[in-house]
Amino acid sequence: MAIGKTVLVTGGSSGIGFSISKHFANAGYQLLWVSLVKEEIDIAISKLRSEIPDCNIDSLVLDLSSSDSAVKVYNWVKENQWNVDVLINNAGFGTFGFSSDIDIDRELNMIELNVVNVYKMTRLFLKDMLHKDEGTIINISSNTSFQPTPKLSAYGATKSFVNHFSRSVNEELKILKSNVKIMCVCPAAIKNTNFRKAGKMDKLKTFSGLATTTSEEVAKDVWNGFIKHKDFVVSGWKMRILYRISGLVPYGIQQFLVRKEIKEVQ
Repeated sequence: MAIGKTVLVTGGSSGIGFSISKHFANAGYQLLWVSLVKEEIDIAISKLRSEIPDCNIDSLVLDLSSSDSAVKVYNWVKENQWNVDVLINNAGFGTFGFSSDIDIDRELNMIELNVVNVYKMTRLFLKDMLHKDEGTIINISSNTSFQPTPKLSAYGATKSFVNHFSRSVNEELKILKSNVKIMCVCPAAIKNTNFRKAGKMDKLKTFSGLATTTSEEVAKDVWNGFIKHKDFVVSGWKMRILYRISGLVPYGIQQFLVRKEIKEVQ
């Protein structure tokens, strides 16, 4: 049991964040959640406590797509004198459609949340972890970071940033011989979260396609990767198979398969 340990999860009250929180709560971690909707947080806390009665949860209602959100989270942690042992940058959303048609402000908000906030949160909490020479940052990327994905262009680009930034900084930590680790997680399309509806992707074939996964499977992969000290996790067993063989598949065929996955079904 990790008594006295604390995990901070953005978007912890739903989807992947909620499923991951169960694993950490069962292991004795104090949970810190930062999410957008208070009602959702309240319902999620009640649900989690019905399953794990002695879990310890504190929460902050905050729009993480605002430019000062990362500093507000960091100050909230400092004001309460919490020591964050694990940071999970999970909150995010996607946009779908031709880039020429999508509302620019909507995509700029996505970039602020998926890229800028992840960057700032990582930098702020990494500083403290380096000072202690311990801690883990888990950044949730996506399988869209592996190849160009039409109609998910900006979203895939944000997740490519998360992938490359996380893995590159983790290599820096190895050079510094630090005990701090950054783990990058790349899930396949997840069929049982609000991400699909919020991104207006209800008819998108990929959510019932080749490598579809669930938030529970992703959470299990994240937890197993964490306890095994991994720094890169491809989540979903079907996605792991496709990832391993992708280097053998010509680019044109890869894009043919991608275009099939982003078709909308009636």
